[in-house]
Amino acid sequence: MERIKPWWGEFELAEGTAGCWTIGPAQLWITHQPREWRIGYVLGDENNEERSEVELGLTPEQMPEQAKLSRYSFQSSTVLLSLMPLLADRPVISRPDVALFIPPAQSIQLYVSTQLWLQVHAQGALLQEQPVVRPSDTWAGPTTRAGGLSYAASTMARTTLEDFPFSSWRAVTPIRITNTGIDMAAVERLHLPVPFLSLYQAENGALWTEAVELKRGEDNALELERLGNTAPPEAGTSTLLGGPRRRADRGLLSKAFGTLFGRGGNDDGVA
Repeated sequence: MERIKPWWGEFELAEGTAGCWTIGPAQLWITHQPREWRIGYVLGDENNEERSEVELGLTPEQMPEQAKLSRYSFQSSTVLLSLMPLLADRPVISRPDVALFIPPAQSIQLYVSTQLWLQVHAQGALLQEQPVVRPSDTWAGPTTRAGGLSYAASTMARTTLEDFPFSSWRAVTPIRITNTGIDMAAVERLHLPVPFLSLYQAENGALWTEAVELKRGEDNALELERLGNTAPPEAGTSTLLGGPRRRADRGLLSKAFGTLFGRGGNDDGVA
């Protein structure tokens, strides 16, 4: 794969100048005014997913008029700011775009990517946090009382990394599913507990999370078998960019995961 150029990190933006961060289909504009930071966001061509570019030293007048603008004022300002990627603040339900079945006593490896959020920090303060592209909301659970809000996504759920579509605004999660049931398992949706995962950067710029292992037992319920605690081997040498949004012991995480899958209901992740 081609190296992904990071759009995140620390930057210097002199007063009276602007910067433009192209992140896949979106552009983030930041201008540094006297005692003020202005942040504008523009969603462009959603088919242009692979671009990652940073341009500094622009003029404030170059910010597009359609940019959604916010202002942040300080008594004084410095030239430093930072951008950080992070995972979604809710679980993500990914539906394979092609029906996927697992025979009994088989274990498969899948690779699924989920989109990122971004944070803008300056002068010790979090100025803004938002998704690169706003995903659709969905409900995960057997009833309106059991479960919780999640984000919906579609996925190719690849079984190999050959020609995998790595992106500057999506993180890859390896998922192993083992079918210990007595009949065929249809993978209809994958519930990814991304708020409990960390974000890692590989040497080639690709972004990864820990691996997730799931098990489908004889009762047809999909259980969280194991959650990794380091970057997956596929990432190679990597750097931790950020820890999980939510921390929980295994018991609490398993309970939350089971609730999302709606055990005993009709919203099982594997049926």
